[in-house]
Formats: sequence, structure tokens, C-alpha cells
Amino acid sequence: MKVMFVIDSLGASGAEHSTAAMLPILQGQGHDVSAATLYDAGFGDEERIRDKGFEVRPLRAQSFVGRVRELRHRIRAERPDLVHTALFSGDMLGRLASWRTGTRVVSSLVSTTYDTSRTSDPNLRRWKLWMVQLIDAVTARLFVDRLHAVSEGVADVNARDLHFPRSRIDVVHRGRSRESMGVWSSERRAAVRAGLGVSPTDPVVIAVGRQDFAKAHVDLVAATAQLLEVVPDVRVFIAGREGNASGALAASLERYPAAAGAITLLGHRHDIPDLLCAADVLAIPSLYEGTAGAALEAMAMRCPVVCTDLAGVKGVLTNESNAVLVPVSDPASMAHALARVLTDRSLADRLGEAGVTDFEQRFTIDVAGRTMEAFYADVIANGRKRRS
Repeated sequence: MKVMFVIDSLGASGAEHSTAAMLPILQGQGHDVSAATLYDAGFGDEERIRDKGFEVRPLRAQSFVGRVRELRHRIRAERPDLVHTALFSGDMLGRLASWRTGTRVVSSLVSTTYDTSRTSDPNLRRWKLWMVQLIDAVTARLFVDRLHAVSEGVADVNARDLHFPRSRIDVVHRGRSRESMGVWSSERRAAVRAGLGVSPTDPVVIAVGRQDFAKAHVDLVAATAQLLEVVPDVRVFIAGREGNASGALAASLERYPAAAGAITLLGHRHDIPDLLCAADVLAIPSLYEGTAGAALEAMAMRCPVVCTDLAGVKGVLTNESNAVLVPVSDPASMAHALARVLTDRSLADRLGEAGVTDFEQRFTIDVAGRTMEAFYADVIANGRKRRS
């Protein structure tokens, strides 16, 4: 089959990274794949993918109408069996450009985009979110054969928020490459800790994600202030480039000076698996998420996960099985859960073992590739009607 991906870029965020990882897997299964992007991010996977021989071409047009026309021309010239879009801008372009070209269209749901928690984001205008939601819902209904969701929770929430038939949403979990991440080892852990200036016995918490409102790093700062009362020597590292909540994070660090002394902002990093190998627990204090790609990488690295109890992680993380889930926007509960994992070796080992077992069985890139291939074949053969 021939598949064209349409996405904003192949930068280092979750959807972009997952798309880049899927390209060589599908090619290895004998399929012809390419990607049309809106721009080159300047970081992430774009050059690496091109170096492997994949066609990743940004659209040259600058206006929305011009981009639709250009992409429609490419679709008609290349005649893909299926166009797979992701992220709002990529969705809109791919859906409109594919109209009446004869190709099937799939769009990815990568988060609970219209979660009510977003209305409290000071960077967001509520009317604009409602407008985006309306446009997303209408174009999905008219132009998309099937939606792909990264988790059961993401599928359920978006079926409700987009008023889209749940029967036309298929769940294919994200995958991560064991080959690119490597495996946990005591030697690797010791080397990374030495590079961070951490002793072999220091308790280490890692958080991963851009400094955006959704990631709620301010709640992790408040939780760290309470965690220090139980684990006074804890070290907390936050990896992620600056974003729309960087100012709020800086203010929170000023408000909690004790926590600020324990927290290190690492900025953008390309070695997340290494950091997870060195950590004792991954903290995800987010207000909303999709799969939470960092959780999959933590599971692969035997790193226990403490995450807010989000609709998006339903079907991926299970409380007291492969993670500890805590209420959203509750720093006290987050602090308590982190303290449990850091001080209870048997709990940490159990979570780590369950995580790596889940990863190998459900979340490798090979498993994701096989499942996605079957999904594509079904859409191409049956369109909007899911195979029984």
C-alpha cells in the first residue's frame, strides 16, 4: 500500500516522533511511505529520516488556500491509497486536499484536545477553542473515513467531544523502538547519574515535557515542596524546552524556595531514555494527555510511573498495576505517591517489572507497526465501515 502522512513537522513532540518512528517500520513491511509537512522544525527527526532515504517535503506555499492546492496536486500526482493526517493544521490541510481525489483519509487523535481543563489555560481564548472544536468536528464528519486514537480513553473522549461515531474510531497504541532506546543497565544508570551530578543513592524524580500549561509543572513544584518533608535528599529534574508556562514555572520556583533548591531545569534534551534509566520514578502531573509517550519510554526503562488520573491514559496506565495514578491538580496526592515509590523498594520493583512487561507485549514499535498496517488495510478495503 502507499501511505502519505500529513503533519505539521517531524519535530520532537509525541505525535511527530511517533510518525517518524512509524515510517521505517511501514517501509520494512513493504509499503511506500512519504510525508508532507508544513515546515521543518529545525530539531527532532526530520534530517535523520531524510538521511534514511525517506521523502519528507515541506509545503512551499505560505497561505492556507495555497497549501491546500499544493497538497491536492501532490496527492493527485502520487496517488496514495491513504492519507494519514495528524495535529489540527495537518488535519485541516490533509482532509480538504484529499476531498474527491479518491484516496482514503485517516486522522489521528493524539490527546483529549477539548478537555474542560483547557478552559482554565490563561494562554487560551475559550471562543477560539470552541471554534476549533466545531471545525474539527465538521471536517472529520465530512472528509475522514476513520479516526485513529492512541488510547481507549482518547477515543472515548473525542467521540463525545466531536460528536463522532465511536464505531469509526480505531485504537492503535503508540510504539517506541527498543533498538533506539536501548535497555536498562546498572552501568548506564551510573554513567548518566554521574553526568547529572547525582550520587548512586540519591532519590531521583524525572519529569518530561515542554513547559506548557497542560504539563502542569507548577503542580510538581508544589508537590516537591511537600515531598522534601518525607524524602529530604530528593533530586527532581524537569526536561523540556520553554513554552507558554515558563513564566508560571519560574514564579512557582520563587514561591517554593526549598523546592527550587531540589529542582533542576534541564531544558530540551535528546537523551530521555538515558534520563529515565537514571531516575527512580517518572512524574507526570499533566492536566490532560494522550498516551503520554514518556510513560511508554519509562516502562521500557523499568522506571516506575506516577501520573495524574487522566482520561487519555485509559487503556495504557492502570493504577497500582503498571503505574500509580493520582487526582489531577492535587500536589499533596502527587507528593504522597512519589514518596511511596521512592521509599518502598518492593512497590518500585513491582511497578518497574509490570511496566517493562507491558512495554514488550503492547507498546514496541513493531507491535504498533503491525497493528497500524492491519488498520490501514481495513480502511482501504472498507472505508468508513469497520470490518466485522
